Amino acid sequence: MSSTGAAVAKSHNSGILEIITTVQSPSEARALPRGSVVGDTHGGVTFSDTVAEVLERRSSRGWREIVIGDTSWTVIELNR
Repeated sequence: MSSTGAAVAKSHNSGILEIITTVQSPSEARALPRGSVVGDTHGGVTFSDTVAEVLERRSSRGWREIVIGDTSWTVIELNR
């Protein structure tokens, strides 16, 4: 588990990159530190619309697809 402020987020360490895989509320999304990478292996659909909206406002690049090993991820980097 990764913990920042009031947010508690579940993460996956791929060996290359730590990807936060669970963000349950907009307040958790706002509390994540700049530089966090959030994503899933399901095209981003595991995040609610309100959480996704906060994540998108905190990113200048938006969602993108990356492949790590044999796994395809949909991720967003928080840089704001």
